Amino acid sequence: MFAIPEYYVEVPTFKDAVVTMTHHGGGTLLDGMKGMDITWKDYCASDSQDDDEFFTRYEYEVNAYNVVYDNMSKLFV
Repeated sequence: MFAIPEYYVEVPTFKDAVVTMTHHGGGTLLDGMKGMDITWKDYCASDSQDDDEFFTRYEYEVNAYNVVYDNMSKLFV
């Protein structure tokens, strides 16, 4: 899950979060989730460490990621 600064926190419905992550993944929810993981890892490895820039650009995706992650993790308890 992403530790999102309070200013950028929005909690979409699960349905909207799935649509956002599916769109980010080019058609599949799993690819969208993996894609956000890769995007975050690439950001952390880059020289640009401006969190505001990252969260401004990916505000909807990180919030959607957290909602999907939180809801789907219940399946694996």
